[in-house]
Formats: sequence, C-alpha cells, structure tokens
Amino acid sequence: MTDDAGTPAGTSASAPAGTSAGTGAAPAYRPPQQSVRGQLLDAAVVLVLIFVTLFATTYLTEAAETPSADPRPLAELPLTPGERVQYQKMIDSGTADLATIAAAVEANQASDDKYDIDVLALVGTALLLALYLAFVYRTSFREYREVVEEKFGPPASGHTSDRTSDTDTGRTP
Repeated sequence: MTDDAGTPAGTSASAPAGTSAGTGAAPAYRPPQQSVRGQLLDAAVVLVLIFVTLFATTYLTEAAETPSADPRPLAELPLTPGERVQYQKMIDSGTADLATIAAAVEANQASDDKYDIDVLALVGTALLLALYLAFVYRTSFREYREVVEEKFGPPASGHTSDRTSDTDTGRTP
C-alpha cells in the first residue's frame, strides 16, 4: 500500500532512509500555511502597488507634456508625399486628429538631445535595484534556512554551513 505521496504505508517521505514514521522518527514535514486573511492582504498590497505605479507614471508623463497652442498644418510637417497622403486619410476617416499626428511627427524627428540620459537618475536606479536584490537575497536565504530547519531540525553543533556532503548526518541526497 502507498499513501497519496507514493511512499510506502508506514513510512514518511521526510524521514531519513531506513527509518519509518511509526518508530519515533521526526513527524512528516508540514510546511507552514498562510491564512486566508494573509493571502488577501498580500494580494491587496500588490494591487495597490501596481495601481500607484501606473497612476504615478501616467500622472507624471501627462504633467511633463506641454500641449502646443496650434498644431502645424499637415502641409508644413516634414513628411514625404506618401506619408502625407496616409496621414490625410487617417484625419479624413477620424482615426487620428491633426494635433496627434503633428505631435507624433515632431517626436520622431532627429535631435541631439532626443535620448538625454540623466546620470544621477541612472545611478539612483542602479542603487535602488542593488538594494532591492540584496533584500530579496537576504530574505530568501533566511526563509530557506527556516525551511531546512523545519524539515531536518537545527544544525548539529560543530558543523559549518559550507559542508560538501550530508552523509555524516545520515541524510540521503
């Protein structure tokens, strides 16, 4: 007979090889479960962060744009004759208006400062990313240690964390 996990009846998947759950070995590993309230709180926090990010990005982008007083006529825009015909068809069909087309053409023009990079913002972004990755690494490593301690118990005294083999503790890989 086997249980749901496919292990023989009377043995535990988390018990070391050669021992059974019924002989006083450590009980089967049960990972901690998060409550429904905790899951809902996590989901709400993620949603709020997404909405704040999207709102801030949209608001700051719209605030940075300064609308021009009157868009230049289509005939004055630096376009090829084929582009001019296509844009006129878009205006006639109501797909786009002259202001939108003029803004798109102006934004697409070659310029020396078109891709200006703010070094301070770049360094700040890199620093923020490094801090975030360090936080994620530290938190993940701490949680990994907690899971290992729950599964196998606290480390035996005198053992270091840089062991290359687990054979001295009776565990099988």
